[in-house]
Amino acid sequence: MLFAAEVNTYTWGIPGPTFLIIFGAALVGVAVLASIHRRILFSGSRGAQVDRLGPQQVAYLNGGDQLAVYAALGGLRGAGAIASNTDKTLYQSGPLPAGVTPLDSAVYNAAGRRIRSRELSSDQWVMSALQQLRDGLESQGLAVPASRIKIAKLWALAGAFLLLVGVARLVDGLQNDRPVTFLVFALVIALILTISLYRKTRRATHAADKGMTALRRQHDYLSPGHSPSYATYGATGAAMGVALFGAASLYTMDPAFAADAEIQRINASGGTGGYDSGSSSSSCSSSSSSCSGGSSCGGGGGCGG
Repeated sequence: MLFAAEVNTYTWGIPGPTFLIIFGAALVGVAVLASIHRRILFSGSRGAQVDRLGPQQVAYLNGGDQLAVYAALGGLRGAGAIASNTDKTLYQSGPLPAGVTPLDSAVYNAAGRRIRSRELSSDQWVMSALQQLRDGLESQGLAVPASRIKIAKLWALAGAFLLLVGVARLVDGLQNDRPVTFLVFALVIALILTISLYRKTRRATHAADKGMTALRRQHDYLSPGHSPSYATYGATGAAMGVALFGAASLYTMDPAFAADAEIQRINASGGTGGYDSGSSSSSCSSSSSSCSGGSSCGGGGGCGG
């Protein structure tokens, strides 16, 4: 009878340590399965050729739309086609060079309308050129389509479900006057996991990431640390330097133009890996194991409510 009475005092009839073990295992399972699924979704084409990409394509994979626009600016500036006014607007300082991309043309034409560099990404023709660039990379298996990002984010629903279960357990545990300290820690982990699963995104596929690493090593001489210059590497080198190492390269090559054009000192991402379940998994496990012993949980009452 005493044993039955003790069981009845457990929230939901489950001892706190037992619930925490189950809850922690569920969090680990969601994190691991989400990581595996993302790996499959974002794998890309094995035969993808990154070394054949132009600077603006590389820039998009490294830093998205903004860096692709900066790569175009760097190339056009290196060719003497554009410059910046004292009022921070761009203008056409020379003819459009041969062999330009649609994004180059869009940026050059926008400069003819005297707009600021920070307004380029919202320009209709620039946006159209960026969309064309993205579509091309997606078709080659180098960029992750938005549809796959949405699918990957569905794992956040699993995290949210576990979070709601944990919150319900917390509320009931408090009403039953049960200790819930470790359950609160587990809920924080669940919240972090859910937010990460929803917010974590990427542009480059895993296949592209591998090629980008090799490309960065191949063009290490364009790194800002080596002080590259237009005179040495020309317009193409300037664009590739921005693409691989961020807008800091443009500040190194042409600090006056970069400052006048209000170009942000953004860095290339250097790869955007999927959600790493390692830290969350270990944290979930530690939270569960902290309550596995009766002495840690107040006479078996359970810090998990």
